[in-house]
Amino acid sequence: MLVLATSRAPTNVAIVLPGLTDSTLAATSRFELRGLANIPVDLFNSSGLVGSSVLRVSSQQSDSAGCVAWPAGELVGGAPPGWRVALEKGRASGLRLDSIAAPNSVGSDSSAIVAYVLKAALSLTTASDSSFRGIPFTVRQGYRFETPALSVLIAEAVRKINEEANPREEHILFLAERTRNLPEYRIVFHKRSAGAEESLETSEILAALHLTASNHLAVVITFDYEDGGKIGLLERVSADSWQVVWKSAYTGC
Repeated sequence: MLVLATSRAPTNVAIVLPGLTDSTLAATSRFELRGLANIPVDLFNSSGLVGSSVLRVSSQQSDSAGCVAWPAGELVGGAPPGWRVALEKGRASGLRLDSIAAPNSVGSDSSAIVAYVLKAALSLTTASDSSFRGIPFTVRQGYRFETPALSVLIAEAVRKINEEANPREEHILFLAERTRNLPEYRIVFHKRSAGAEESLETSEILAALHLTASNHLAVVITFDYEDGGKIGLLERVSADSWQVVWKSAYTGC
């Protein structure tokens, strides 16, 4: 189980059920959630662990408006503003994500890291798509987090063709890491999406975690489309290897 903050109030949540696929979620009219009553949860965002609360299920019905949605819940006892994702208490510890756009977050390395992100994004483009050739990338989002052994950089770069009749975008999401004894980052995961706005997949980086059971690092990210999206877990499965080990079912209209 994974819990997401909604856009209403800090205590309103969506309860993500990992076992459901696109088709089974869309066909579900009532959720069986008896086992999720009064579960203690830890709350995370880009700052790491930001609080704890208790989950209460408030709706087991599907969305009456016809859109596909997760069951709703609320956090009893309040929640700090700005939290993004929650897990059952003790399942993970949080890691601070420092924005590369803020020099006070990553220090004097800020300009060098931004330059690296732009260079890396260009190296990950495909030669078969010449329509974006010559157009520079900009950094849409980028963060660095660190452990005693690793420095990890996750970023998304974008470039755009601003033609009124046919506007297009190219997005490169990638993750690079370096061990403390090496001077340079190595790209260990990347994903490209390009096309018109209605066909694009973009992402938002919600939190970085250290998973208790597996002892793995992970990043919680969204996969967003024009009318909805999914949430996923990008996990360090071995040295120099990160994979999207899980994606939720699609929610939206």
